[in-house]
Amino acid sequence: MKRSLVVVSNRLPFVISTNENGDPVRKNSAGGLVTALAPLVIKNDGYWVGWAGNDLTENMQIPESDDPTAIAHGIKSSQIIPIYLSKETFDLYYNGVCNGTLWPLMHSLPTLAVFRGDQWSAYVAVNELFSNSTFEAVKKFDNLDEKSNLVWIQDYQLMVMPMMLRNLLDEAHITCKLAFFLHIPFPSWDIFRLNPWANEILLGLLGCDLIAFHTNTYASNFIECCFYILGARVDRKEMIIEYGNKTSVVRALPIGIPYDWFEKNARIAPKPFNFKEKVIFGVDRLDYTKGIIQRVRGYERFLEKYPDCREKVVFFQVAVPSRTDVEDYRNLKDELEREIGRISGRFATAEWTPIKYICNNISQFDLAGYYRDARIGLITPVRDGMNLVAKEYVACQIDDPGVLIISPFTGAGETMNEALLVNPLEQDLIADAIKTAYDMKYYERKLRMNALQTRERLFNLDTWLESFFDAVDMIDNFKKMKSLNVSDYESWLGPILKGYNLSIILDYDGTLVPLQTHPDLAVLPDDVKSLLEKLAECKHIDVTILSGRSMENLKRLIKIKNINLSGSHGMELCLANGLQEECEQAVIFRAKIPDLVKELRENVCEHGGWIEEKRYHVTFHWRDTNPSFKQLMIQKATEIVQKYGFQATRAHCAVEARPPIGWDKGRGVYNILEKLYGVTWADTYKAVFIGDDETDEDAMRALSGLGITFRVGKPHVKTAASHRLANPDAVKIFLEWAIGYVDRIKSTIQTPVTERRLQAIRRKN
Repeated sequence: MKRSLVVVSNRLPFVISTNENGDPVRKNSAGGLVTALAPLVIKNDGYWVGWAGNDLTENMQIPESDDPTAIAHGIKSSQIIPIYLSKETFDLYYNGVCNGTLWPLMHSLPTLAVFRGDQWSAYVAVNELFSNSTFEAVKKFDNLDEKSNLVWIQDYQLMVMPMMLRNLLDEAHITCKLAFFLHIPFPSWDIFRLNPWANEILLGLLGCDLIAFHTNTYASNFIECCFYILGARVDRKEMIIEYGNKTSVVRALPIGIPYDWFEKNARIAPKPFNFKEKVIFGVDRLDYTKGIIQRVRGYERFLEKYPDCREKVVFFQVAVPSRTDVEDYRNLKDELEREIGRISGRFATAEWTPIKYICNNISQFDLAGYYRDARIGLITPVRDGMNLVAKEYVACQIDDPGVLIISPFTGAGETMNEALLVNPLEQDLIADAIKTAYDMKYYERKLRMNALQTRERLFNLDTWLESFFDAVDMIDNFKKMKSLNVSDYESWLGPILKGYNLSIILDYDGTLVPLQTHPDLAVLPDDVKSLLEKLAECKHIDVTILSGRSMENLKRLIKIKNINLSGSHGMELCLANGLQEECEQAVIFRAKIPDLVKELRENVCEHGGWIEEKRYHVTFHWRDTNPSFKQLMIQKATEIVQKYGFQATRAHCAVEARPPIGWDKGRGVYNILEKLYGVTWADTYKAVFIGDDETDEDAMRALSGLGITFRVGKPHVKTAASHRLANPDAVKIFLEWAIGYVDRIKSTIQTPVTERRLQAIRRKN
């Protein structure tokens, strides 16, 4: 099936360098990602977004390929969307967050991770640049309403980009599926939460329709992170995540290799070894996750423990240079070479060197020969996403088969059960595994290798691609999560609230009623009004409506007995017990409002915006502003607001002018609770707050640890809320749950502190 396609990866499928004349030339890139995805981009006349290297500048034209044998030869320069990064930005983004923070953390090595705010800011900025460039590529699609349109985002360098792109596409009303594949492990939630930006990463990935991993373990870890860190609804059986009004499908899609290519080249590759000894072979990128140091020491233990095997084996290790500009990697290289030198010095004889070591790249073609002629493939990372080396070794065992030893801490180790599994952190286990492989008879080697080859031949690279696109095309048909119901709230809130009275504080617009084009159209639905009336009569529940609307406006909209009202973000208060008050600090700003309103109407409303005048503040609504003038009008409105001494605050499609007295909904919530129950309210009351926009975040932060909070609507920004809700209908279900709350637990409801004290005094007397 041909589709409109954009592939997005950190790097392009080739590297741009300059020749002696300073002209840009393409240099082929090797690797499984290019092998898999370049033909897709060619077949679909798609686009590839990525960084092309430091040599490419914005005034250079990307050349066409002059090498017909290159995998990416058929990708024209017009299909390339290059990302330009300064050296400083690239260093902060790539060496900083990608390799200094995410790489060790995702490999469950948190003590090696470095967390720096400036590096994270660069990571976000680069992801935003990728998002904007990808959006421009999508706009080139022939049909922007076609459901098969796809952006496929690759790997950990771009984990906050998907939600950025989703917001751009939604705002432009462009139909396009977003998919993400992670090529490295995803850790358990108790490790991932160590990342100060865990929320932002999870939120970014949930902009995708499909999020895919190598193994079920990684997929399950991601789901658990969304559940425990974000408070998302999850269906573990169907592997679906619902967050706000967005649903994402999670799948385990293990990547394979071009099996036939390796098998074919294993038959014709030159003979690499001239040893009479049996060869133990390892090939890895020089990285601390690959367990090379541990492997070398395990081999040393093998020589110690089984001296009869000395001079009968040679360990041949290839280490591919990696991140040579990073000190930790240079230190790793030095340590490895010291260990190899020490072991060679300890065991070598005049005619035998126990370890051969190469620190260089070897072509895939030549590597096929190394795999073929190695009696033992020793692949022992301490953590690895998949490890294709193990699969490549298997594909190249065409004659007298060897034995694969693999770490269970790789993705491949979860399925390659016929290999010898060994914990790379225990030297004796490595030594014993090598001895077992060394002694293994032909029939057992053949039996195990046949089983491995059958699986890898079947689940090859083409199978991975087919599985991925099958999953993409089935997104709309996947079993949906069950609709939110009362039992969901019971599971979230029941254990936390049990025994407490409830103080429910609700925003109005976007929470109790859907957002409307004009505030006067936001009328409380009859069924919601009925639920609020029932709650207002419950003995152990208080309900408060806290809104940015004025008190006068709230009283006109909400005519419910025994309900508390708080307007102007809490600066006006009217309690059911008769208490009424307003913020004295805000009163002095009321005199400035008429002039502020007049100047705003004269300067920012000519392109569709309009002004809402309230008691203590003014709101400029820019939702209907002509898109061409939107940013200009927002900027003008902000400047005018500040000119009159008000604080300019962003709200949903609006700029609010507030008195600069440090008052927000967080302070408003505290004021409401203290006026209702006194300063010790948390002893017997649990507050539940539900809101839908940035002004409500202040209340959510204020109640962190003291109550339960929900944010309604799209998950396009980070929230301090405990949970997300899709829409006002989900809030209505909460109200239904709350009505039954008292009846279910009334025998355990705590008596307010003051009443308990009076009872104790009476008993004492």
